[in-house]
Amino acid sequence: MRNISKFLSRRGFIAKLCLFFIFFPSSMGFAQSIQFSKDSIPVVDGEVVFLAKFEYELNKNEFFRRTYSYLNDKLDPYSGAFLINNEDSTICLITDYLEISSNPIAVFGMYITYNMHLTYNEGNCTMAISNISYMEKGYFESQEKSKRKLNMPKYSGKDIMVDKNYTRLMTQNASGKITEATVERVNEIIKNLDLSFIIKYIVLIKN
Repeated sequence: MRNISKFLSRRGFIAKLCLFFIFFPSSMGFAQSIQFSKDSIPVVDGEVVFLAKFEYELNKNEFFRRTYSYLNDKLDPYSGAFLINNEDSTICLITDYLEISSNPIAVFGMYITYNMHLTYNEGNCTMAISNISYMEKGYFESQEKSKRKLNMPKYSGKDIMVDKNYTRLMTQNASGKITEATVERVNEIIKNLDLSFIIKYIVLIKN
């Protein structure tokens, strides 16, 4: 907050920013308007795929730099790895832990693994989250402890978010609750990526 306050307090910056919003309203906050809903899951070729596009007057290198900084410092997944990472595109394999519910007796959690593919162009960056799979907390952690590959049940994004194939004893609408937690995480990623781009964009305009 201290750094942002310094920017806003500098002479003439507020005037510049106001003019920017007046004349270029469609250039900012493009991706922030994207709000996926648990009741409307996007399906592409039979697979759940979340797509977002960020449009700013940034070059490919700036999109790459800001994305790399976000993925490295702010995404905070359970685990992650870069499969490809250059000024043209980034592909990551990400695993997040979703705590669905908890009580003194038990914790209901799922691990979600997915590919995040970002493509950089002059003036825009596109993101796709695909190849989504889920594994129950107990199974996933047992697999991590094992020295050999275990045959643990997995569920695809479509299994849970579209077909609602996952059920759990004593948990009503388990698939729906997992879907809601997933959509919340996806929307969080989109908002935070957009914030990473917009802050840099504002600084570039000021300069």
